[in-house]
Amino acid sequence: MWIKQAFRDYYKPKLRRELKRNPTQEEMDRRFGEIYNRINCILLVGIYKGVGLQFYEIARFTKEEVDGFRGGPEEYLAERFGGGWFKLNFYEGPTFIVCVNFKPKGAPKWKQLITEKSEGSPPL
Repeated sequence: MWIKQAFRDYYKPKLRRELKRNPTQEEMDRRFGEIYNRINCILLVGIYKGVGLQFYEIARFTKEEVDGFRGGPEEYLAERFGGGWFKLNFYEGPTFIVCVNFKPKGAPKWKQLITEKSEGSPPL
């Protein structure tokens, strides 16, 4: 599962330190479940500015909303937001877990969200 693999660098070292040994797969699965139940997520989209890429927040997701697209995140992003360079930033409460990038193909459907959701947004 992509999300469990993405979170591994966040929870495995902490679990190893707590247990003072390498955790079993069952212990890692249990820890993942504990963390996953407290997640939230921010979606950002990248816009090229000169030679750089600037990211802007366009959506926030609760754990329940992430559950809805966990089985096919790229397809979900393409359907709802169109094509582009997306970053899903995951958090456990206020603590950053990991960033996962997606680049679905297609026409962008997100441009109006930049002005509605992002401060200091660029002219499109």
